[in-house]
Order: sequence, then structure tokens, then C-alpha cells
Amino acid sequence: MRKRNAIFFIAFLPLILLAQNDYPFVVGENCSYRIHYGPITAGYGYLSVKGLKNHLGEEYYFFDGFGETTTFFDYIFEVNDSYISYCNPKTLTPIHFIRDVNEGGYKIKQDYRFDSKESEVLVEDSLYRIPKDSQDMISAFYYARTLLNTQKIKQDSILKINIFMDEENYPMRIKYLKNEIVKTKWGKINCMVFAPQLQIGRIFRKEEEMRIWISDDDNKLMIKVETKIIVGVIKAELYSFEGLKSPLSITD
Repeated sequence: MRKRNAIFFIAFLPLILLAQNDYPFVVGENCSYRIHYGPITAGYGYLSVKGLKNHLGEEYYFFDGFGETTTFFDYIFEVNDSYISYCNPKTLTPIHFIRDVNEGGYKIKQDYRFDSKESEVLVEDSLYRIPKDSQDMISAFYYARTLLNTQKIKQDSILKINIFMDEENYPMRIKYLKNEIVKTKWGKINCMVFAPQLQIGRIFRKEEEMRIWISDDDNKLMIKVETKIIVGVIKAELYSFEGLKSPLSITD
């Protein structure tokens, strides 16, 4: 009987450890986003915390991101993007990142093996040095949400996150601007508004080119994103959600 109890405890130890972490998300969180230009739906994006996976012999968080255009837009500019990140459940540092992108026939396939202890990333046969606690393109999103739970945020506060992508290190800066009420199909949500910036001239020319609205509650959930383009604004808005850590704070 004692042996059976020991095996049971060992099997569920990773889940017990995760429960002790103050993350704003839990295994089973699934969100979808409608991407549109005005009234026209261009596609949908999906973000999921699919749970702990036994990967490379250890247990890791498994973050999954996917984006695709609608059938109509497939004829104009088809997008089929997949992002997968395995992360250390204690530190949220990435272990393995896989990117498979097809955008209008332009294809990118990346396979990064992170070693946070050695501050290195293995890409095919090349080693790249990275700053401490560097993130990949999808783990950075969950890492940023966690920072909001652990840091005191006030107007003009800056979140700093190092991201390794396209075989380069990018020091991302995310500035908190203000709080704003966002109207959704579920009701009004009080959100924190942020302006991200990687490098001027490389990703966003100006801070004003992108805005991100994050729910100001225990979930720190992305509610909306707006990006300026030459002829208007492209928006991604929360379309559906399930498995949140806490009920989303919604008012009438």
C-alpha cells in the first residue's frame, strides 16, 4: 500500500509543484482570437496551455500557438502558422521551441534547443549566446503575464523581456500606458493598456504602432491587440475562452 501511495505521489508531483506557482494561467486554458480589418474577418489565432508533456525525458509546460486565415483570405494571402514551446514549469524558461510558418508561400521552419543554465541556444549545428532568462516567441507571452502578477505596475512602468528569435537576441520593452474599459460580447472588461517595442526600425518604428489590452484581474488575459498598417488598423479580439484560472472580471 505504501508503495502504491509513493508511486501516486511521484506521478502527480509536477502538478503539485505547478499549483504552488503564482502563474495567471493553468493547464487547460484555451483562447481564440478573431483577426479582422474593419468588419472583414481575415483569420483566427489560438493560444493554449495544453498541459505538462514528457518531452526530452522531463516534464515541461506545453504552450501551443496557431494562426490561420479564413477560406476567403486563403485565395488572397494564405497564412498557416504554428508555434510550440516547451518550458520549465518552475522558471518558465524555454527548453524547446518549434516554429512552422507558411505565409503566402513564404515558409519558415525553426527548431531551437535552449539551455538556460549555459545561456545558449542550439540551432541546427550552431550555438548562440543568449542573455539570462531569455524567452522564445510564445513563452514570452506567458512570461509577461506572470511578470504582471509579480511586479507593481504604474503608469509608464517598463517590462523588460529578452527574446531570441530569427537567430538574434531582441531586448523587448513593454510600456504600461493606462487602464481602459473594453467592451466585449460578454460585457465590459477593465484592461491594462501596453505598448510593446523591440527595436526601433526593426519591428515597430514607433511605440504607437501596436497596443495590447490585458485584463486587470487574476488572469492577466489578452483581450485585444491593435496594429497600425499603412491603410488602417488590424485588430485581434478575444473570440472565445475556456479553462481560465479565475472567472474573467466582467461588468455590465
